[in-house]
Amino acid sequence: MSEIAKPANIGARAATGAALMVVARLVTRFIDLASMLVLTRILLPADFGLVAIAASLCALMESVLDLPINQALLRLPVIERVHYDTAFTIGLIRGAVLMAILMASALPAAHFYNDARLLPLICVLGLSPFMRGLVSPRMAAFQKQLSFWRDFAIELSGKGISFVLGTVIALLTHSYWAIALNTVMYSGAIMMQSYCFAPYRPRLSLRERHVFIDFAGWMTMAQIVSALNWQFERLLLGKVVSRTSLGLFATAGDITNIPFFALFGPMARPLLAAFSHLGDDKERLAASYQKASAAMATIGLPLLIGESLVADSTVRVVVGPAWSGAAPMVRWLALSLTPAVFTLATLPLLMAFGRTKTVLMRNLLEFGVKFPLVIIGVLWAGFSGVIAARFVSELAADIFGLFLVRGLIGLGVWRQILEWKFSVGASLFMVLAVEMLKWLLPPVDTFEHAAVDLTACGIGGAVAYTGSLFMFWSMSGRPDGIEQLVFDRGHRALSAIKGKSVGIFRKPVTFPVNQIVVESVSQDSFH
Repeated sequence: MSEIAKPANIGARAATGAALMVVARLVTRFIDLASMLVLTRILLPADFGLVAIAASLCALMESVLDLPINQALLRLPVIERVHYDTAFTIGLIRGAVLMAILMASALPAAHFYNDARLLPLICVLGLSPFMRGLVSPRMAAFQKQLSFWRDFAIELSGKGISFVLGTVIALLTHSYWAIALNTVMYSGAIMMQSYCFAPYRPRLSLRERHVFIDFAGWMTMAQIVSALNWQFERLLLGKVVSRTSLGLFATAGDITNIPFFALFGPMARPLLAAFSHLGDDKERLAASYQKASAAMATIGLPLLIGESLVADSTVRVVVGPAWSGAAPMVRWLALSLTPAVFTLATLPLLMAFGRTKTVLMRNLLEFGVKFPLVIIGVLWAGFSGVIAARFVSELAADIFGLFLVRGLIGLGVWRQILEWKFSVGASLFMVLAVEMLKWLLPPVDTFEHAAVDLTACGIGGAVAYTGSLFMFWSMSGRPDGIEQLVFDRGHRALSAIKGKSVGIFRKPVTFPVNQIVVESVSQDSFH
C-alpha cells in the first residue's frame, strides 16, 4: 500500500518542510555550541585533536560502505512494505560490516599515529554509524509526503540527551571520552526514537535489493570521494602537526561549519522531494531551482562573511581565550566556504534526475583540485595552505555546477549568476557597516569586550544586510523570490498581530465550561 500523498502545493510544502528542518538543525546546532562551550572549558585542545583523528577515520570508513538508502526510497513512486524490509536489512548488514572493519583498522591506526589511545576510541566510535544504520526506514514515507515534524522532534531530543549525558561525563572524568560518548549517545537516541515516531517491525529481506544497488553504484563512489574531500585534511594534519594544533584546527572548523550546515544540511531532503515531483515540468523546475539557489545565497553568503568578520570575538566568547589560536583559522575557513553557497541546490537537483554519475564527476573534480594543493599547502604554508586549497577547490566545483545546471534544465550560466546580485551587493554593504562599527568598539581583549563586539557587530551587520537587500529588491521592481516571501509573511504576521490587538477591545472574552475538545487523529502505525 502506498503511503504517498501528492501535495496540492509542492513549493509551499517543500518550503515549510525545509523551514522546519532548518529550525530543528539550528536548535540542535545551538546545543552543539553549548556543548562546545562546556567541553572546551573542561578539556584541552589536544583532546579534541585526538578525537578528530578517530572521528575522521570513522567518517571515511563509513563513506566507503555508505548506501543512499533514504534517497533511494524517496525516489520510488510507491513505497511498499518489502522496500522497508530490504532497506532495514541492507542497513543492518552495512552497519555490522562497517563496525568490524573499524575494529580491525583500530590497531594499525594506533601504530601509524603512535598513539595507543586511538585503539579503544575508534572501536567505541564505530558504534555510532552502526546505530545510525538501524534507524526506522519508515521515516522516508513521511519525508516523501514533505512532512518533517518527526525529524524535527528526533533531532532535537537526541541532541538534548547527548548534551546532558556528555556534559556529566566531562565533569566527572575530564577525559576526551566525553566527546566520543557524546557522539555515540546521539546516534543511539536517534535510532530508538525513530521507531517511536515511525513504527516499524523489522523483517529481514533482500527481495528489492536492486532498487538500492542500482541507485547506489555511482552514488556510493561519489560519497567516498566527498568524504575524502572533507576528512583527509585532518588525517594528514594528524600525522604532521601536534595534537594541540590539530585540536585548534578541528575546533575552528566546527565553529565555522555548525551554523553553515545547520541552515543548509536540512534543506537537501525537502528540495530532493520537491524537484522529484517537478521532474516532468522543466519550466517549473528551472524556476524552483533558481529560487532555491538565490535563497541559499541570500542566507549563506552573509552568514559566512559575518562569521569571518567576528572571528576573534566568536572564539573568545564560545571557547575562551585559551583557544585564541583558532581565531585566524575561523576567519579564513569561513571565507573559503563562500563559493559553495551559490550551487548548494545542485546536488538535490542531480539526485532528483538520478544523475549519480555526475555527482561523482563533480566530487572527483573537487578532490582532484584539492588533494595536490593541500599537500603542497601543508608543506609550504601549514594551515593557511590547507584553507587556500579549500577555497580553490570549492570555486572549481562551483563553476562546474553552473554548467551542470545549464545542461540539466536549460538555465543559462549568466542567468544563474545574476540571481545572486542582491546578496552580493548587500554583503558588501554589511562588510562596510561592520568595519566602521568596529572603530567605535573596544578591542577584543576580555570576555565582556568580546561579547559586546559580537552582539553589536551581529546586530549591526544583520540590519545593514537586510536593509540594503530589501533596498536593492525594491529598486529592481520587487521580483518574485525569497525577499517577496519574507515580505509577504512579515506583512501577514503584522496584520494578524494588529487584528488581535484590536479584537481584544472589541470582542467579549468567553470561557467555555466543561467543553470537551476532540482532535481527529489518523492511524499511521505500521506493524
